[in-house]
Amino acid sequence: MSKCHVSELRNVYTSLFQDARYAFPTLEMEFERDLTRLLSLVEHRGLQVYLEDLPAVGKHLDRCLAGGQYNLSGLPLTKRFSGRVVIPKFLRGLYLLVFHETGRLKDDASTEAVYFLRQILFAAKKASFPLSDDKVENEVLEFVKVDESLPELDEFWKSEPTNPENRKEPQYYGYSTSALYATRVDALPTHKRGQLTIVLAALDFMSSAVTSSLGSYDPGLWSFRHGPGAVSETVGPSNKYYWKNWSDSLESEFPIADYGFHSYASWADRANGRHGIGSQEPTSRMVAVPKSYSKPRLIAAEPSEQMWCQQNLAHYFSERCAKTWINDFVRFDDQSLNQRLCIAGAMDGSLATVDLSAASDRVTCHAVGQLFRSNPKLLRCLRASRTPRVEQKLTPKVPSSIQLRKFSTMGNACTFPVESLLFFSIAMAATLVSRGLKWCQKSIDSLAGEVAVYGDDVVIPVDSRELFVETLEILHFKVNENKSFWSGNFRESCGVDSFRGVTVTPAYWKTFYDGGPESLASVTETSNNFYQKFLLNASGYLASTLPRLVPTVAQHSGVFGLKCRLEVSNPSLRERWNSDLQRYEVFVLTTQSSQRRLPTNDDTALLQFFTEDPGQGIPWTHGIMQRPLTKIRKRWVSRDSIAAQLSHCGKWDYK
Repeated sequence: MSKCHVSELRNVYTSLFQDARYAFPTLEMEFERDLTRLLSLVEHRGLQVYLEDLPAVGKHLDRCLAGGQYNLSGLPLTKRFSGRVVIPKFLRGLYLLVFHETGRLKDDASTEAVYFLRQILFAAKKASFPLSDDKVENEVLEFVKVDESLPELDEFWKSEPTNPENRKEPQYYGYSTSALYATRVDALPTHKRGQLTIVLAALDFMSSAVTSSLGSYDPGLWSFRHGPGAVSETVGPSNKYYWKNWSDSLESEFPIADYGFHSYASWADRANGRHGIGSQEPTSRMVAVPKSYSKPRLIAAEPSEQMWCQQNLAHYFSERCAKTWINDFVRFDDQSLNQRLCIAGAMDGSLATVDLSAASDRVTCHAVGQLFRSNPKLLRCLRASRTPRVEQKLTPKVPSSIQLRKFSTMGNACTFPVESLLFFSIAMAATLVSRGLKWCQKSIDSLAGEVAVYGDDVVIPVDSRELFVETLEILHFKVNENKSFWSGNFRESCGVDSFRGVTVTPAYWKTFYDGGPESLASVTETSNNFYQKFLLNASGYLASTLPRLVPTVAQHSGVFGLKCRLEVSNPSLRERWNSDLQRYEVFVLTTQSSQRRLPTNDDTALLQFFTEDPGQGIPWTHGIMQRPLTKIRKRWVSRDSIAAQLSHCGKWDYK
């Protein structure tokens, strides 16, 4: 497989350098030497050059753009040109359009050159590869190491069977955040203690402001549903509506008779039947999924009953935030706010972009308790739906059962909204204190357009960044310095990379066409992405690897195919006149996804119907959802639909 990838990436990079020659014709000889250097190194080091070495050089370039000075790094392909010229031999022509020979960033640095540098360096950054056992093992070891660095749970968060008579109530509302973290603050240098104590007090104010705006939480007012992913109790498709377990902790806040069945009669039949419902402590299952060549992503598959209630909480957070002032700063399903501020920050340097390392794995139960301390009901429900233990079979070097100190893992539906609101509150508290603003709603509203949070991607004013980072460290978080930018004119956030206000986000190659439907869809999408960036040679090469029947379609056509801005023409495809439909049709290749449902033999079908709420007149069947099946199909489509352009087409995205 490596040989296939090496050969494919060789062709992709050859095409990329052809595109670079068209953009910079005076550098043609330079690019020929650069390509020779690159391919020569690949012969010695192999696939690692494309997947690790070049992206590492790209990250170094980003730091140099932000710092305004190119510095030597010692990375492969960065050997300096000469004793007088510090920039690398590799891609020297492009570097000289951005930096002086001494390394200083030019005032008139070419954004076009910056884009092509990043495109060449990052093209294979997101390549899709099978997970290696050693990389998965390292990630599990890091997961455990991070969790053990967090404070132990207090009595409230310990998952104990509870009942109304001796239930542990949250006590966070009796303590200030500064008091809770006093020991960590006292360990800091004297000159930092006072201001950080004030920030933690401001965080208490922000916590109250956020919680009061969210309002009370009543599970009966929000939707229960299942998530699209796997569940912990089984591998493969299963009937998620047939409860096998419902813990005592979950029952104390989400009574199964009220929230787990479509009627009390259904609950009574099940409770009195042969197959009862267990009440064991819930346990999630650790799964490794691809993220990048060098680092997988760990996700915990939640128990179905936990996810059912977590989705209810997630619906509450989403709906309430969207209808309050919080929506001006935090949006759970829209990255455009962060992206827009990222571009603005790169233009004038006033805004910093901050990315956190293993953010969800460092959200402590203490921090969540402080954030929602004025809403005890919400805290109890978050505690009840939290899965306290994760089972893992990925490596024998750590215990198979891990008792978690963190609030939740990736896989928990509450993780994203809770961490977003937490980071938002910290960012606002730091900004209020650093600017000496009065702690009131008017001051909060005045910061709209300067603070934005999407998960662990945070945009914050540069003048508040340092205090924000120091506060994060007090709360056990760690900033990813490699992906955080606060100086110069380079920023990145939520998939957008910007230099001096110009988007320089590259297109990414992910895989080659191997005859399967998934690779057909992926390569077609990648070809279109390169085409969208005007990398016509790279796009054309990828298109040439696809079957002949993949059509060329209009830029905004809804038909699967290779996008084109010019007049659409498919002379090699068969056409016919369909007299029944009175239209011309073209015979094309496309992908088709289907997902079957296996019927169930119990009354869970009614709960499924009420949950999915298909609406009147819409075909719907109950049952266990099977894995999606994607196939390659040949079919006739309308010739007009292939060439159709939307009347409200947006501007072409050059970069």
